[in-house]
Amino acid sequence: MKAESRAHRWHMALLLLTICLLALRFWHLSADFPAFHFYDQDGARFTDEGFYTGAALQHFTLGHAYIPGGWNPGVFMPVWPLLVGLLFHFTGISVVAARALAVGCVCLSVLLAYAIARQYQSKTFACLTAFLISANALGFFFGRLALLEPAFGMFLLLAIYLAGKVRPGSYSLAVLVGVVFVAAMLTKTTGPFVLPAVLYPIWANNRQHRPAAWKLLAATLATVVLLMAFAKLIWMSHFSADAKIILGMSPLWQFENSPSRLLRFFFRGTWIDPVLFPLALAAFVAAVVRLRFLWRNTLFMIAFLWETGYAAFIVYHYDGPPRYFVTMIVPTLWLALIFLQWIWSANRQVAAVATVCVAASVVWNVASIGDYLMHPRYTLVDASLKITRLIVTEHVSGSASNELLIGRGADEVSLLSGGLPAMDSDGAMPLAQKLDVYHPDWFMHWTNHPSARLTAAMSERTLVQRACFPGLDPFNGAGIVLFRVFPRHQP
Repeated sequence: MKAESRAHRWHMALLLLTICLLALRFWHLSADFPAFHFYDQDGARFTDEGFYTGAALQHFTLGHAYIPGGWNPGVFMPVWPLLVGLLFHFTGISVVAARALAVGCVCLSVLLAYAIARQYQSKTFACLTAFLISANALGFFFGRLALLEPAFGMFLLLAIYLAGKVRPGSYSLAVLVGVVFVAAMLTKTTGPFVLPAVLYPIWANNRQHRPAAWKLLAATLATVVLLMAFAKLIWMSHFSADAKIILGMSPLWQFENSPSRLLRFFFRGTWIDPVLFPLALAAFVAAVVRLRFLWRNTLFMIAFLWETGYAAFIVYHYDGPPRYFVTMIVPTLWLALIFLQWIWSANRQVAAVATVCVAASVVWNVASIGDYLMHPRYTLVDASLKITRLIVTEHVSGSASNELLIGRGADEVSLLSGGLPAMDSDGAMPLAQKLDVYHPDWFMHWTNHPSARLTAAMSERTLVQRACFPGLDPFNGAGIVLFRVFPRHQP
């Protein structure tokens, strides 16, 4: 009884800490992304929230979600902008609302990860899973942005949880797994790389009745194939130009550099956690060399298939920045905890050392989170508000004919400032033609981005600098330059 009471108190303490860490994600939601050195290469913190909420923003600011010739990722990844748009109907355009929605997805993901762990492991294991996810600094920082990863992870975990409930004869549930997985794919196109991890619980839980297992797998796969075939038919028949730009982006498969990219992946994996990621790799090596029983552990196999599938995407398809590793946090933690659990049964001294290292890493993660929350900066949102005020002022005074802002990251400025007619300079339509069709009065340029767009705009129009906001990127001092757009040679 004493042991049970002690375990109960331990579980309650972990869950309380988890709730507190999740609640902290709602604090300073409009603050700048943290200025940590290894985030330098990730431009998502300046542009991608605008990219992927763009359809919702355009619906409210321009009157239609789709921009002919524009940058339209919402056509192929519609789930996130749909969720954001539904929220904006109640809140208006608000970066706090969009980011709060992302945090809500993370909270549901933690609950689902706990539930999945409970399907296959002890309550202590599940509580540790929830706590370590909530304490992870990488997940904390990127989970506060209105990006695709929070919703994508939520749908993946929901599909895996439902797959674990599928039993012989429950074809409707198998179809539902397929529907939820399609929702994940329509949230982020990297979903197919994780499909084996979603299907495995159906096989593992029904392999004693193999004919039934194959039929259940066929029901799920048929659902995925049919729904995605229907989506692709719509894309190819109505949005072929956008598909060539967005779905056909380079790099595709790059086998020639795969060895160096694989080595770089092993280094970058420590972005997830400097201790837990090496433990996850050790779990894989141990399973291959000695611990063959791990291959019979359903949760280990789910995590292994998830980790290796997404690693293949990062290594061979896209040499990913830090945000791509957010999707791998949950399987990394599961692999590490399963391996640590075995170490405790095999060698308690080694296990104690490993546990101390994990605890030190958790303290470092939480300290990083605390330092960030105690010193928030609002340079990007302040710059966006000033840009909007300047544009609105000149429009009201009559010196500018419209408020339309064009340029790389324009949607981000619109989101951060509460709504401004904006359009990204990328898309199926060349920038020169876009200037002729949409007649924007404003153009913005990030000083750390290639100058090709700025040069193209200057070749077609006369640009007059109206404002400059340097130092928005703390690593290189880059910022935004705002221009008024005039007809060629007109001052």
